[in-house]
Amino acid sequence: MKSKLYVTLFVMGLGQLCYAQNYKNEIAVVSENDAYVDITSDRYYTNGFFVKFHHALDQDRLKSGRSKEIIGFEVGQKIYNPFYSFAPDPATHDRPFSAYLYGEANFTRFYNNHQSISVSGQLGIAGKNAMGETFQKAFHKLVGQNKIEGWEYALNSEPKLNFAANYNRRLFATNDGFFDFTGGASAALGNVITKAGVGAMFRLGKFNDMDGSAAFNSLVSSSEANAAKRKYELFLSVAPQVYAVAYDSSLQGGLFIKDKGPITFEPKRVVFNTQVALTFAIARWTASYAATFTTNEVKNSASGYRYAYYSLAYRFSKS
Repeated sequence: MKSKLYVTLFVMGLGQLCYAQNYKNEIAVVSENDAYVDITSDRYYTNGFFVKFHHALDQDRLKSGRSKEIIGFEVGQKIYNPFYSFAPDPATHDRPFSAYLYGEANFTRFYNNHQSISVSGQLGIAGKNAMGETFQKAFHKLVGQNKIEGWEYALNSEPKLNFAANYNRRLFATNDGFFDFTGGASAALGNVITKAGVGAMFRLGKFNDMDGSAAFNSLVSSSEANAAKRKYELFLSVAPQVYAVAYDSSLQGGLFIKDKGPITFEPKRVVFNTQVALTFAIARWTASYAATFTTNEVKNSASGYRYAYYSLAYRFSKS
């Protein structure tokens, strides 16, 4: 009798956990590092840390054909170094030491016909004053990794302003909703990076439509009408992309300063990358792991590289 009672309570508790509730806000923490793919790696784009916030705008303000609108804010830092973080000889550098510290505001609109468009703006600083050396040395000391050398040859600092736009459209989905294929295009313009690209995302598993999925940062909602339909998501995604690059400040230094730093490089004009991710979302929480594989970005002997991120998001404020 007791065992039946325990089973009943467990099922009721699980049902409460899986019950689809609507939350207007979401905060996420993302940690990126090349060591998350290869513990021995410490090169090129080597570390990133971000805090992100998303808020679903009121359903009443939506015009016909639109399913959801979300505003977001983000703060983050990216750190770059050559083939290794201990590089005291500048003659061996195949990429500059540099960092980028920024804040971002963004807006995404989702449509009923499985399309979305987003725009964003970033304001920050890159180079020596972006605190890359301070954070990298403190982190390596904390975890007992190698000594850092070479930041005296880092790129000089410049204030940064960048804008970006992204468009996505679902192109195919199976009737059972177990697989879909989304195509997209993106562009960025500013003195952080200027580039344009096209890509795709393939999802396999249990997932929601574009306007209610962790894959598109759209699990927040302002009403039952635009809430996610599935109680949970568990899916694998593969997202290949190709970019044409006109300018990359992490390689070339500041666009508007004459003294860019002692070591600069020209970017490869065409870059390919592929991201493979596993995502789980339920009720208030989303957890994901993603690995990114990138071809060489520099016009020299540098190679392609890889890095990964761990992300944890929490949703709050019931709608």
